[in-house]
Amino acid sequence: MQITLYLIMGIIIGMFFPIQASISARLSSYSKTPLTASFIAFSLGTLILLVINLIIDPIGITVGIDFSYPLYVFIGGAITGVGFNVANIILFSKLGASITTLVTVTGQMIVGILIDHFGWFGVQANPVTITRTLGVVIMIFAISLVQPKKKKDLTIASQEEKKDGKIIWVILGVLAGFLPPLQTAINGKLRVATGSILGATFISFFVGTIILATLILITQRRLEFPLYDTEKKRIPIWTYIGGIFGIFILTGNIILLPVLGSVLTTMIFLLGQMIMALIIDQFGMFNLQKRKIDSRRIATLVLMMIGIIFVKFL
Repeated sequence: MQITLYLIMGIIIGMFFPIQASISARLSSYSKTPLTASFIAFSLGTLILLVINLIIDPIGITVGIDFSYPLYVFIGGAITGVGFNVANIILFSKLGASITTLVTVTGQMIVGILIDHFGWFGVQANPVTITRTLGVVIMIFAISLVQPKKKKDLTIASQEEKKDGKIIWVILGVLAGFLPPLQTAINGKLRVATGSILGATFISFFVGTIILATLILITQRRLEFPLYDTEKKRIPIWTYIGGIFGIFILTGNIILLPVLGSVLTTMIFLLGQMIMALIIDQFGMFNLQKRKIDSRRIATLVLMMIGIIFVKFL
């Protein structure tokens, strides 16, 4: 029963990913760089978490921190998180959305298996088995099934893609997929170092904010906070709240990793993402175009659940 509750929690948290992505995409349309939306989300998350920690658990971000842990424990989660964000921006322009999603998910599965098998970062070891491997393969196949096959998806980079060599970007995409499981595992270690889930989440957000601010200052020379669109109309207030969902996502990662392991945590999040993506498409939420749920997407959901069953219950 307890494991079922954790799985449900993982699905719900996974559903926050497309919501946050949709909000950030809307905010990005008003700024010069997609990093601005991430910076605003991280900044808001940092402020909210600071207030919550000071009220509920101030020790977790002050004297309760064990600084005997290696430096990567305190900054690694933020670096990998921001790194994946930047990598996605580049990969989308080189490979398109479909291939980027497929190769990064493949990378996530590979590293998730390694983290679980060897018990890296203090995660409970869960050796590779035939059923776990088959479950991962089913999950990757399910993700590939739902990706559109239209040529449009590959024309974003056009001639430049051929010049750079698509295979190189595919390899880099797989490597970029290594980052989210590493982020989750490192933040799990940070939880131990701080003795606080909220403290670990705050530190990760705070470091991420600094990194993003630095990147924007290097590339844009200044930080921007968009308030109006091109027609001088006020930007909807909801476009600024992506960081709130980010708090739930990161906190959920820290909670679920020790219980579910790296592979299952990633898979259950992906299932939640797919469910919410279908809901967003079906109802045209966040002013996006409506898309009816088709049989291919239903098959994808079924296959994803079968993959999870293979990994956890067989």
